[in-house]
Amino acid sequence: MCKRFDLEPAKWAIAKVVAALAVCLAAYSATVPAVTGAMQKDASSPNSGQPSSAPVITATPDRVTVSGGHGSTDIRWDRGDGSVGFVFVTENARKAVLFATGPRGSRVAPWIRAGRYFFELYGDADRRTLLARVTVSGSVQSGAPQRRTLWPNVARLLLVLAVGAVLYFAVYLGSTGTLRTTFPTEPTTSPHPLHVGRNFFLGVAAFICVDGVIFHTGFYTSILAPDSYAGGLALLTRAENQRAPSGLKEVLVLGDSRMAEGFSTAVADTVGSAAGLEFVNLAEAASSVNNWYYMLREVDPTARRYWAIVVPYGIGYEPSTADPLRISMTAPLLRYTDCFSFASAFQL
Repeated sequence: MCKRFDLEPAKWAIAKVVAALAVCLAAYSATVPAVTGAMQKDASSPNSGQPSSAPVITATPDRVTVSGGHGSTDIRWDRGDGSVGFVFVTENARKAVLFATGPRGSRVAPWIRAGRYFFELYGDADRRTLLARVTVSGSVQSGAPQRRTLWPNVARLLLVLAVGAVLYFAVYLGSTGTLRTTFPTEPTTSPHPLHVGRNFFLGVAAFICVDGVIFHTGFYTSILAPDSYAGGLALLTRAENQRAPSGLKEVLVLGDSRMAEGFSTAVADTVGSAAGLEFVNLAEAASSVNNWYYMLREVDPTARRYWAIVVPYGIGYEPSTADPLRISMTAPLLRYTDCFSFASAFQL
């Protein structure tokens, strides 16, 4: 004999919603690890066994976490046509050095430190014909999790919060008693003083403390992606600060992407070697005169490190649409005393 349970329509609907949410949460928890594993597997083998007809050079990984003073990456290259290729490496805008030769192959670079390394595949030993290029970034982020595995945790947390909110409203709507349809009347007077001035200054002090901890203690630069504009600029200036002096007359070169890619430190060092000159390329893509002062202050605070500084002249029209990008990329180098001078460099 079966006993019949009669539920109110509202509570029956709530029960179905709760059951559906529980099923969705269980399915999500089971599928996210499998999907994440598949994505990581695909990301770890970008050219899995497929022959290439075009010249190619890759680095695995291209973002190296430096621990114990150095890290390593695996460089793979393929000339594509079977002829001999020449792989050169340029460390932090220094002179290019021959890294490997051969029509194809792989070689581990175990000496990656904080900074940027350019591995270039050439068709000749004189570096006249550039075939392919890959950039390897080294950063000191011991124990930092991979960014591509962060989004499943965030999505899972948001889903749990959403389920909790739905359950709260479900229990609230399904509770016994009359449902309030209006808000209670607010009192016109308060028995406690508001302390508007004190609370305002406490809020300002709390904001300054939080801003100082996040943006002025090195925490912000430690979590920046090396391939972002702000992360690239912070990594470039940090590598220059860590570079030991060469003992020669160092000439610093500033500029945007045209100087970063068009200026050859190897050619300049060859021409200026007779005069004891060594060129350091600190040019960064999308940068402008609004950023160069703060870059120079970061790497040469005493204004005595470099024998000369080269700044592009007559670079042409610079659209103001790139100003938000330049503001964000300079953020790791700014101080509290720069709030008025930096803001006045941009037009409304």
